[in-house]
Amino acid sequence: MLFSKDFRRLLIVCLKMLFRKTTRKRFICLVIVFLFMMGFNTYGYIMRYHKTEIQKKEILEEKAFKVFFLRMRTKNDTARFLALQGRKIKDYGSEIIQGAFIYQNNLYIHLVSHLDDISGDYKNNESMELLYDLVNVKEVNENFFTEDETPDVIHIKGIYIDHNGNRLIDEIIAGRHKSIVSDLRDIAWIIRDEIKGGRIDVFNSITSTIVNNIKRSSPGEEFESNPYLSRIENIVPLSFLHILANIRLDNTTDFMDLAESVRYSEEGFFETFRSYLMSPSIYVNNIMYGDMDIYPRYIPVYIPDIITPQWNWMLYQDIGINTAFLDYIDGLHFKGHYMFSYEKADILQDKVKIINEDIRSNHINFYVTDLSMGIAFPFMISLFAFIHLKTEISFLFMFKNRIKEILLIFWLMPVCLILVVKGSVLGAYFFNLLDNSSGIQTSIGIPLVLTFIIAAAVFYPINRWCFSQFTSNNLNLYSLHKGR
Repeated sequence: MLFSKDFRRLLIVCLKMLFRKTTRKRFICLVIVFLFMMGFNTYGYIMRYHKTEIQKKEILEEKAFKVFFLRMRTKNDTARFLALQGRKIKDYGSEIIQGAFIYQNNLYIHLVSHLDDISGDYKNNESMELLYDLVNVKEVNENFFTEDETPDVIHIKGIYIDHNGNRLIDEIIAGRHKSIVSDLRDIAWIIRDEIKGGRIDVFNSITSTIVNNIKRSSPGEEFESNPYLSRIENIVPLSFLHILANIRLDNTTDFMDLAESVRYSEEGFFETFRSYLMSPSIYVNNIMYGDMDIYPRYIPVYIPDIITPQWNWMLYQDIGINTAFLDYIDGLHFKGHYMFSYEKADILQDKVKIINEDIRSNHINFYVTDLSMGIAFPFMISLFAFIHLKTEISFLFMFKNRIKEILLIFWLMPVCLILVVKGSVLGAYFFNLLDNSSGIQTSIGIPLVLTFIIAAAVFYPINRWCFSQFTSNNLNLYSLHKGR
């Protein structure tokens, strides 16, 4: 019926009647006011949607919120924590990252080689990859290991990474270097416990070779540390501790070979046996060096789904937060397991709350305003047509008997106008204003479509009510034609 020849002719007649000389100005003013109000409301909704989506995307992609460093007070406290809380941590969908810990504001991390036997269980580990990105050691990690011509020998860079040392004066950098060397000596002294006889001298000699030749590596002047990890001063590869720990555990090598097991070259590489770079057997499936008195020590807890996008019943996406996990670590903090960056949890909850409130208020305001205008404007169009055109409509009805088509036309015209306004504003946004890097989803159009369908459905009986005198049982076309 919509595409029939008679319907098209009737549509043209109705449009001519609306734009006749006596009604043209009033009708055009009515349409312009509607276009402005509906377009402005749609534009405001889209712009605020764009803003909140960017904020939502930023917080969802902030990897620092997925790692919390918990303080362990002693080595016995660490063992007790693992025994009592290990299972509970997994129940919350989180895990302890076993290949990293913080000691004296320095992050000790297990670097993963492309060599499978050295990488162990950490190769392609999601939590370790996250830490590499956070502390900017991904590129360092890829070039840290170099194979030797001898299959059992491997080279590693003799470096630690100064994580937040950009723009520091030389005196401070020298003091920090002295501090990290002193820490390595202290850790080596803890590791060598229980070594007896001449092996102590060999162990001390290897320790001196490492700590005297390790060099500072800067991540680059353009690098800015993550604000939530800015307290980390240096990043130290655990490979150096692995060498010392494996030497302590190696009781099969004689003194002469043991003394030659670690050598330093002028090119800045340590040459050692491949087996010494593997995770010591006692730390497989366990926290690295958790049996030693390295204090204070923080261990990282990885929670991948602490914040996730979720659908609201009003057909928009906001941010869902794992409040149960946050309450859990807040309880741990209360019990003395302090967090390395405790304020991060409060910042996360406050930020999520603000963003969700902005998203909700934007959609509620849009729904209320859009539905109000989307119903009021078509009603005014139908009422306008009945009041000013009932003489012409009754004339058409007397000769054409097309009341169904006339009702459809005056229902269809404002509905199509609403669709054109919404589609034009949304189309202009996608083609001209949308920043492709923001990754805004097409779900932006769902509320627009929903309000359009509701407004069109509600207007249908309203439109029939406006023209009820043409559809009633007692129809007096003469009176209508005379304008009574």
